[in-house]
Parts: sequence; C-alpha cells; structure tokens
Amino acid sequence: MSEFTPTERTQVKRLPKRATYDRETVYGILDAGFVCHVGFNADGQPYVIPTNYGRAGDTLYLHGSPASRMLRTLSGVCPFASRSRTWMDSCSRARCSTIP
Repeated sequence: MSEFTPTERTQVKRLPKRATYDRETVYGILDAGFVCHVGFNADGQPYVIPTNYGRAGDTLYLHGSPASRMLRTLSGVCPFASRSRTWMDSCSRARCSTIP
C-alpha cells in the first residue's frame, strides 16, 4: 500500500520519527474508532464539534444534519478544517479523597 505525502500543514513536527504516513496504518487507526473532533472557523469564531465518522476507501464520512453549522460550513469554502481522531483504550474510575 502507498503512503500519504505530508504537507507543511500535516507533517509531524514534534517527534517526527514516531510518525507514519503509511495508508494501512492510518486506515487501521481510523477504522478502530468512530468518534472524531472536527475543528472549523465560522464567522470568525472557532468551533470544535465531536461527531461520529466512517470511512469507505479514501473517503471519510462525517455524521450530522445537513442543517448543522459544521456541515454547512464544511460544504462551502472553508479555508481550514481539522479532524482529530480520539482513541481511548480504557477508562478508569476512582473515588476522590476530597469529596465525602
């Protein structure tokens, strides 16, 4: 499988030796989850919206209503949009000693 070509905006700057641009690895990370955070700018205001997603081939599908601010903004001319995949392996619960 081929690799993605990093751009100035997508190239990992901190600890670049740990980065991988291999499609199989990137698609494996995407396919293991279903929640991402989409960041965009609408009317000069930044927003980050958690949403579900799915992938088919090279296309990433975002869940949402066509009337939502996020999808209306992304379907138009959006100079910058960011998608961040959240990977949570486990969740731990503990009592806090400061709360009775």
